[in-house]
Amino acid sequence: MESMDVFEAIRNRCAVRQFKPDVIPDDILFKILEAARWAPSPFNTQPWEFIIIRDKETLKFISRYARYSGYLEEAPMAIAVVVPPVNEKFSWVEGIGETKFAAAMAVQNMMLAAWALGIGTCWVSTERDKVGKMLKVPKTHFVLAVIPIGYPLTPPPIHDESFRKALKDKIFYEKHGMR
Repeated sequence: MESMDVFEAIRNRCAVRQFKPDVIPDDILFKILEAARWAPSPFNTQPWEFIIIRDKETLKFISRYARYSGYLEEAPMAIAVVVPPVNEKFSWVEGIGETKFAAAMAVQNMMLAAWALGIGTCWVSTERDKVGKMLKVPKTHFVLAVIPIGYPLTPPPIHDESFRKALKDKIFYEKHGMR
């Protein structure tokens, strides 16, 4: 399986919500999770854990507690991303914590690695308490997201320049508002 350049993966990655039934082989899955493991984190805390979900009943349950995510039950598998208790030393953003930001970076690494390998993903936010209870996640932990993962059912679209806002409209110099 040939992988693509990182810039190509960043530019062309899209949310995939329809999957072939094929389960991702473990060696490929672990390659994707390895990319997540290498995400940056404050003081190298690596505040993330992953639950690999292949059970169809579990996927169906989770899809009921995720907004606009009925497709989750049709995915061949998913990965729940769990954040351990927030360490106050690393939590300067009230109510969020840098650990959740770091775990989100791990998810981005995972999604880009999957895409580079021809595998689709999508970020799914869930009712964290109900999904956490189903997955036996300790109450001290936080279910950040559930990521369905599989081979796309149809070829994804290729994005052109018109798909994104112009970079010049997003850049300021020295202070906000200074172009």
